[in-house]
Amino acid sequence: MQARSTGEPELLQAQRRRREAGEAERRAPRRARRRRSQTTPWLQRNALSVAAASILVAFLGLGFGLLQMLNHGDGSVGSPLTLAQADLGAPTSTSANVLSAAAVGASVPVVAESVTALDAPRSIHANVKVLTPDYTVAAGDTLVRIAQRYSTTVERIQAFNNLSDPRALHIGAQLIIPPPF
Repeated sequence: MQARSTGEPELLQAQRRRREAGEAERRAPRRARRRRSQTTPWLQRNALSVAAASILVAFLGLGFGLLQMLNHGDGSVGSPLTLAQADLGAPTSTSANVLSAAAVGASVPVVAESVTALDAPRSIHANVKVLTPDYTVAAGDTLVRIAQRYSTTVERIQAFNNLSDPRALHIGAQLIIPPPF
């Protein structure tokens, strides 16, 4: 700001400038005060939320653990076979493999399999099919035409043949054509 040449001494000019600045501040809307920075650690501020989340995770883990024990029991008290017998009211015999059918009305005892379907080891059936190139690129072929001819997509042909650029086909190249949808 440039000083006025009113003939006043510099001290009076400085006082007047301060007074005018104070009046301008009073007329202007007050700015909101800045928040003080948090001095307490995050964990201390959010201790209740952390405790609630920890308890929730603990209960979920306990529930899923119990569910796993019930579904994949080792033949102990909580196995599905024992629970099913208790629900149906079927009497159990002292032998684990022989169930008494006297309560049902038959006179012949029913012999259960020693290994239930839940306890039997699961066999893994794996079918492996080796894919060999079964198409030779001819002059004028494009991936779109090949895909339409074999009822598949350009993306699948690219994925099966590791083609980064669909326009980079060479005459005589061998392609693996994926099975149709």
